[in-house]
Amino acid sequence: MTLQPASGARDLNPQQVRKNHLIASKLSSLYQLWGYERISPPHIERLDTLMAAGGISNNEILKIVSDEPLGLRPEITASIVRAASSRFNEDERPLRFWSTGTSFKCNQSIDGGIYIEESFQSGVELIGTKAINAEIELLSLLIESLKIIEIDKEYKMTLLIGNTYLLELILSSFDSTKIDEIKKILCNLDYIALSKLDVKDKQRMFIKKILNMRGTPEEVLTSLENIYGSNSYIENLKELFSIIEPLAKEKGIEVQLDPTLGTKYKLYSGLTFSLVSSSPSAPIIIAKGGRYDDLVKKFSSTDNNCFGIGFSISIDKVRELVTSSKEISSNSEKVLIAYKQSTGLYKALRQQKKWHNKGIISVISHEPLKNNDATNQLLKSNRCTKIEWID
Repeated sequence: MTLQPASGARDLNPQQVRKNHLIASKLSSLYQLWGYERISPPHIERLDTLMAAGGISNNEILKIVSDEPLGLRPEITASIVRAASSRFNEDERPLRFWSTGTSFKCNQSIDGGIYIEESFQSGVELIGTKAINAEIELLSLLIESLKIIEIDKEYKMTLLIGNTYLLELILSSFDSTKIDEIKKILCNLDYIALSKLDVKDKQRMFIKKILNMRGTPEEVLTSLENIYGSNSYIENLKELFSIIEPLAKEKGIEVQLDPTLGTKYKLYSGLTFSLVSSSPSAPIIIAKGGRYDDLVKKFSSTDNNCFGIGFSISIDKVRELVTSSKEISSNSEKVLIAYKQSTGLYKALRQQKKWHNKGIISVISHEPLKNNDATNQLLKSNRCTKIEWID
């Protein structure tokens, strides 16, 4: 019988695991430099927490058979907000947390079956700051994270930024009976659905104009001001881009404003962003995040400092963008300790400890080696670079 992992799950080979560890380690060191402290929420949570006050559909959560409604986390933000609003409720704000861990999304395939999307991610949450400085800090940290990861320069990076309030402003100009349909068209960039939408041609042309309204922040904000006039959201975005654009440009990252930028989960209220990498087949979203003040407010027992913003980086996706020259490898030297008599095992163990004290990998033959063929085969199978004989 052939045993396979669950649908959607996968086994990682040692090289993939080493690269994941390297990326996560680099990111964690950076987070700590910025004053973030590690938090490790449970993989299993109550469904009311995982659904993030209605931001995540019940169908997207992998359920656990239990006496109470439990499931595996599809993302980590809701769990951290729950902890911040309970265990850390009395702590001074802002709270700066970072975490690394696995999330499990429940997806439905075309044939109606269920498959699991297991994701290893790293991210930060900044809870308790309303000022736009919080957005600036998070985006600056995200940009710095990209430098630390050392993604190959052949992949072009784009930071897409949106704002749910801008989208609400745009939708406010349409008939209320059509808002949900138009919002779906805008967020999905669905030109086919737009062609079938039951509206006047003038409105259809306007929606198409909004669909195409993504590009440099200055151009998009000017276009929005010409249509809707100036407001606090536009002014805040101008301030944010005046700082973020130069920082991104230094790292070779293009910044675009997309007023219709949508997210899979309805967690965000305010700024949203995605870091997208080019690839030969299709763009890859390697990081995403945004402001989730409403989520913090729904989880909190008070109305004080109910603000939050964060991002998560998909280490699994980033790993594929780091070329072999950037990969972590074990120590280039790996020693096979061999012996010809069974009495040599004790000496081999003592010699192995000496190699380990030098930080050099060493393995011991499990059996006495009698001939060159057996020795060469063991040297090859253990991927050792040299052999040391005890006797």
